[in-house]
Amino acid sequence: MPFYSRLSPKSLPRVSRAKRSFCLLLWLLAVCGGTAVLTGSWRTLSAQTSAPSPGSEAQEPPRQILRIEVKEVQIPFSVFDKNGSLVRDLKKEDFRVLEDGVEQQITYFNAPTNLPLRFGILIDTSSSARIRLKFEKEAAMQLGYYVLSHSRDHQGFLMTFDHGPDVVQDFTTDPDNLTQALDKLQAAGGTALLDAVIEACQKNLLAAPGPGIPRRVLVIFSDGEDNLSKHSLEQTVDVALRADVRIFVVSSNGYGQNAPGDKILKRLVEETNGRMYSPLEDLPSAAFATGYISRHQLYESQNSVYQPGSGQYTAELALALTKALESIGDELTNQYAIGYTSTNNVLDGKFRTVEIRARREEVEIRHKRGYYAVPSTIPNPPSSP
Repeated sequence: MPFYSRLSPKSLPRVSRAKRSFCLLLWLLAVCGGTAVLTGSWRTLSAQTSAPSPGSEAQEPPRQILRIEVKEVQIPFSVFDKNGSLVRDLKKEDFRVLEDGVEQQITYFNAPTNLPLRFGILIDTSSSARIRLKFEKEAAMQLGYYVLSHSRDHQGFLMTFDHGPDVVQDFTTDPDNLTQALDKLQAAGGTALLDAVIEACQKNLLAAPGPGIPRRVLVIFSDGEDNLSKHSLEQTVDVALRADVRIFVVSSNGYGQNAPGDKILKRLVEETNGRMYSPLEDLPSAAFATGYISRHQLYESQNSVYQPGSGQYTAELALALTKALESIGDELTNQYAIGYTSTNNVLDGKFRTVEIRARREEVEIRHKRGYYAVPSTIPNPPSSP
């Protein structure tokens, strides 16, 4: 006999009204096929399990805890016009969502806002980054202040990597904590970039509260070189996708450099639908071009483009860096969010591609490529006071 037949209302024994209500709730859930709350959340349903004894009216009755889960897919995304500027005036009806090519019904929509953010800053402190460490530290400081000052709902942590990863500042809402930790950094040792990305995703961002939203972002400051990692690039991408992490990169590679590490950085960005910025690549600017393949920035008598002591190099570097960080900050603090309950309710562990389309022409939408269909981890509800 089916479970829901055995729990039909007529077959319920004569018990208290509270017990009868609770059993009826279980029966309804069984008939409806089970699960129904937002991804990453839990709901507590309580029922009185016994009638209060005389004189115990003031006591809190014992409660039955029922935890129910629903797989609602939540996608933060950004919209840009053909000039690269953020588009903030679109509404729910302006979008369509497809999962594995099948259109889904949008059940949740949020206009561009400062959605809660959990982000990690990953700084390269290997020997290869020694001459660029000052640049990386200044860039990370600017980003930390930009993002954390926009909302108290944002939290960021700082991790360094050389021969291995090291968390030097855990999640914080105070940008001064990040700055103080950055001030103390020194460069030494080999480079294990991919291992550091995996640890940041698995041990920090994946453990951050709330799958889907709050958003999870990793910002890497590095030249992309890796000579010590035990994991492959494919393994690293897979971990980032499973942790629902978007990766942004600020490359420390400069103009005219042979930079094989850029290929690794670009792959991480492309697979997670993040963005890569190379502030040093555009220096020196076209206004100072000499026509040489390799153009030195300072101190070369015939092929230099900046006069020592003029401050031109520092000024252009600061401007390029500021533009890159503002672009990252603007995107992270002005995102839409859309949600739907998948028509495919089989959590088979496979990767599902998601596509958001806009009805408005000439706009670009940036969002994660999809998600793995696995049961969400639901935290235990807090105990009653």
